[in-house]
Amino acid sequence: MALDNQGVKVSLSNSLLPSGFTAPAVTTFTDQEYVRTMTLTVSKAAVENATKSVTLDNILEQAVDGVSAQVDAIMSADYDATLNTITYYIDVKRLSNNVQPSPDTDFYNTTAVSYQVVCDVYIKTAVI
Repeated sequence: MALDNQGVKVSLSNSLLPSGFTAPAVTTFTDQEYVRTMTLTVSKAAVENATKSVTLDNILEQAVDGVSAQVDAIMSADYDATLNTITYYIDVKRLSNNVQPSPDTDFYNTTAVSYQVVCDVYIKTAVI
């Protein structure tokens, strides 16, 4: 039995990548059996930081509310890994918040309550 998260790939537009952000390491694969699209909500209070790049890191990796943690919990609930190893990675495609955008809005420092993250999860299995 195993769930194996290979990491989070960031496919956001350059305008959403703050200065100083380093994308996390991820192992991708092309022999996936499934691709699942998910829309997740990440609480701003759980991830915000004065440094924008840290906020984005937290959106992706924060242990309780981040994208990686939420997908791990969903995968654990939805897939039976008793006889198989479930290998997956997450590709973050879109990031928005619950504040109406305007040209002078600083995305990571708005009064948003939450961030909405759209991601694809690439999944493959292997019999143990």
